[in-house]
Amino acid sequence: MGTKEGNRMSNLDDLMHRVARLEEAELARNLLHAYAETLDDPTPEAVAALFTEDGVLSVPAGDFAGTAAIAGFYRDRLGPGASEKRHFIMNVRTRSQGPGLVEVASYFVFTAREPDSGLGWGQYRDLIEVADGRARFHHKTITPHLATDLKRGWPAHGA
Repeated sequence: MGTKEGNRMSNLDDLMHRVARLEEAELARNLLHAYAETLDDPTPEAVAALFTEDGVLSVPAGDFAGTAAIAGFYRDRLGPGASEKRHFIMNVRTRSQGPGLVEVASYFVFTAREPDSGLGWGQYRDLIEVADGRARFHHKTITPHLATDLKRGWPAHGA
């Protein structure tokens, strides 16, 4: 194999690697859409199914490891009295962490309807595994910044 042919093969390998990383990033980005869509009409099991079996959900209340614990977390928060919400994800940044692993950082906003109209926002930081054309959360960190009702609104510091 001549140098020219070897360079062509190396360039083709590089291109295939880059395309694979782009496909993984797109599958990871689509998982965020599926997460928001699932939260808009949630069941605990449907949310937990978006995680790997050994996935971890990190929230200010602690870490929930495994799909059973993650489903339990959502069951506690989606039960009677939970408000109907709509979730919006924006400013998504993806970074490959190696084959089959994508880090995604994003911001979220939610609106709530019942019992009190409300809104809130924060950040997600996700480590997403991609295998066999499917993306799932391996570790999801939710960092809320604000959750309020429309009566209180978003007061300035010290107000």
